[in-house]
Amino acid sequence: MEYDRENEKSWEVVGVFQCLARGTGPAAGLPAWAWVFGAALVLAAGWLWLIGPKMRKKPDIREFRRFDYAHRGLHNLENGVPENSLRALALAELAGYGMEFDVQLTKDKQVVVHHDHSIQRSCGADRNISEMTYEELRQYRLFGTEEPVPLLREVLAALDGRTPLIVELKDYNDPAELCALTMKELENCRGLYCVESFDPRIVRWFRQNRPELVRGQLMCRFRKGDGGMTAWQALCARNLLTNWYTRPHFEAYDIHTRDIPAMWAVRNLLGMQEVSWTIRSLEEYERAKALGNLCIFEHILPAGASGEKRGSYQELLDAAVVALSKRTAQGKR
Repeated sequence: MEYDRENEKSWEVVGVFQCLARGTGPAAGLPAWAWVFGAALVLAAGWLWLIGPKMRKKPDIREFRRFDYAHRGLHNLENGVPENSLRALALAELAGYGMEFDVQLTKDKQVVVHHDHSIQRSCGADRNISEMTYEELRQYRLFGTEEPVPLLREVLAALDGRTPLIVELKDYNDPAELCALTMKELENCRGLYCVESFDPRIVRWFRQNRPELVRGQLMCRFRKGDGGMTAWQALCARNLLTNWYTRPHFEAYDIHTRDIPAMWAVRNLLGMQEVSWTIRSLEEYERAKALGNLCIFEHILPAGASGEKRGSYQELLDAAVVALSKRTAQGKR
């Protein structure tokens, strides 16, 4: 009969637990504090396993750290530049920033860049993007400007890989379908990019299907009722207890609610990269930078990768016109 070492080990473990249950064996006679300490260690290890990031074969994210990320592009409606528009995204690139933007699917399965499921806030019509064809969506304009809702492929072509992207996948569509179609578009991206989502199913899809791609779990202090969550789901979400399911490479947490034990543990004990959103003041920016976080910002103008002090938004617009003219002239040569 063949010797079964694994089976023998299993029976050894069972024997240990039987001894513990009967109060016999080497563990018998241990003081109460030792039992409490041992139980605490087991619970702590289990907690860290639940909230932990991907630990092995981590992708290199050093290049991402060189940039700050304009939230939905470098938008400023007072100057006629709406969020998640081609103009806002191009302006972020010309100013030396990376950018974060949102994607979802139309009825005819086109990947578009837009935050809300409905276009009520952005276009004044009470219609959901998932219930509209792209041809229908294209008839509307963003926030009273001449800017339409762009396709992801249009954004990638305009940026041409010149700056890093953080692509947030929204949870308005079938997760697997959205991930697959978004990934099909991103495969044509020449530059650096990563993905993130509030939906653990989406982050897990990338864990299973594109494990080499940098992925992040978006999170904030969810409460019962947010996004249809139960009290238990909200508790698990805000305390990173879905990370065992997704094993993200970074945690993108709301900077205003980030001070929780789980964030301290994954950063300081497990070396997880934190991304802070959405930063709207220089004080918040400096705080996030001091923590070593990647910064997603809006309504301020950080120094950026170049380290140069920024002027006003209008000065950036003027500089963008000059830069675009030079780029167009070079393209004609």
